[in-house]
Amino acid sequence: MHPQAWLYWNPERVVFTIPLINRPVVWYGLWFVFGFLVGYFILIPMFQRKIQDQGNQLRERDVENWPELMRLLKQNPPLLQSLNKVGRQLITQINGTPSASEKTTILNALNQAGLDRQQLKVLYPKMIYSSRNLAALLVDRLTWFVVAGTIIGARLGHVFFYDWPRYAAHPEDIVKVWEGGLASHGGALGVMIGLYLYQRTIRNQFPDLTFLSLMDMIVIPTAFVAGCIRIGNFFNQEILGFPSSLPWAVIFGDPIDGGEIVPRHPVQLYEAISYFGIFFILLYLWRKPNLSTRTGLFSGLFFILAFSSRFVLETLKVPQSMMWNESWLQTGQYLSLPFIFLGIALCIYAFRSKFILQEKR
Repeated sequence: MHPQAWLYWNPERVVFTIPLINRPVVWYGLWFVFGFLVGYFILIPMFQRKIQDQGNQLRERDVENWPELMRLLKQNPPLLQSLNKVGRQLITQINGTPSASEKTTILNALNQAGLDRQQLKVLYPKMIYSSRNLAALLVDRLTWFVVAGTIIGARLGHVFFYDWPRYAAHPEDIVKVWEGGLASHGGALGVMIGLYLYQRTIRNQFPDLTFLSLMDMIVIPTAFVAGCIRIGNFFNQEILGFPSSLPWAVIFGDPIDGGEIVPRHPVQLYEAISYFGIFFILLYLWRKPNLSTRTGLFSGLFFILAFSSRFVLETLKVPQSMMWNESWLQTGQYLSLPFIFLGIALCIYAFRSKFILQEKR
């Protein structure tokens, strides 16, 4: 086959330069941000559904403005009279924000009177958070933990798993993320740590949102983000595949590693397609109520599918690390195995825990 029959790929890595600060914006960064932006909007309805599944009973987290709610309740004698004596007296006596114990008493009185969150939201729309508003607040905070975990974890993963001799000699280069060098396995660990820290900050207000239930939701948009990142790698001409004579092989005109300019497997696109496929599979399964309630199942499926595909596709990649003995497996394959085993364990846990609960009933 004549070389001109293959796709010659050599785009500009810089999309534009930010005025005044003269900072270039590269395709990789744009795809990274695009993935997280889409993931943000995917997560909001998922969190909203989790909140709705917890019932309509009014909780402290649902009240947006306590002083104003107290004032409005006082101005509604029929509603006030429907409450128990203790709750009614408290509301009439309090000026401003109730104490923690007073809030509990007032919430109990409102719930006992049959005034749930949805009914109070209709009566006082600006005083009570809707389930969607609560979901948006949760996802807003979560985004910071996940982005920080992804970047820090992926950077340290690259430093320690792929290029430690270089960074040991020049530790000041570790913080230079803009020069490239992120490892997806480290990013996965970073997200898990960030998610754990996030869950610790919300566990009092949202005790039903456990670490595993949060991870079950976040792995779905994570698959989409991973696909976007691989497209960014394709634009960056990095993570190259082995030479190939297949008709869809790609000639990278300026490989970031300075490799030979020959037709290669576009392994970045292979991975992107697999991650997008995993995203749609998980999103479809999430809509099945009998599956979405199995805590740990979606995390397990993600780890099995994503890292199994990574394990297979590593065989088409040019080795990226000289730190590991790659006579048997490549570095990415070694690092994928623990995640695959973790995924299997989580799937077993998801079905076993559900079975045990049914047996107890």
